[in-house]
Amino acid sequence: MPTQPPPSASLKITLGLAALILILGLVPSWSVPALEFNRSSITDGQWWRLITGHWVHYGLYHLAMNASAFVLCGYILLRGLPAHHYVLLLCTCLLGVGGGLYWLSPQPHTYAGLSGALHGLITAGLILRYPQAPWLSSAALVLLVGKLAHEQSAHFDPYHPLLLAPVAVNAHCYGAVIGTIFGLIALAQRQRKNGSHA
Repeated sequence: MPTQPPPSASLKITLGLAALILILGLVPSWSVPALEFNRSSITDGQWWRLITGHWVHYGLYHLAMNASAFVLCGYILLRGLPAHHYVLLLCTCLLGVGGGLYWLSPQPHTYAGLSGALHGLITAGLILRYPQAPWLSSAALVLLVGKLAHEQSAHFDPYHPLLLAPVAVNAHCYGAVIGTIFGLIALAQRQRKNGSHA
């Protein structure tokens, strides 16, 4: 009977951070006010909220949806990524989405959740998986672009009955743009490295 390979370093990071999200979700009355993206607090010098706001969530549905997507993304798309590349991608997405919301979007005043950064992780993962599964990756990227376009349209309702705050659609766009740039650069570097070894 074949044995399962041990979890990669990047997958261990994903699982550890997912556990952190769940722990913070157990104490929302403290964690959300202390860590959420809050424009006034950031302006007053609490710059760490650009990052910590991604780890807290508005309600159990929001938490379960993002934590599940994070684990699936880490397992399916990014578990083969070297740990230092994975950490760089994750930090770039977190800072890029937080910075994009702060400097480029006058709204929202507050924000919490991992969905913006998740769009970056998913986009980068699909681009990096393209050489192994071009048709599947292409189809998934087309669907993702369609989702983002729909969210930016006048027909999209950002209010969901199970969410305690409207969907921050700009965060999804910032994450996808960052993931695209990272994925294309990393893919080009990988192909150049493989070409030099041919």
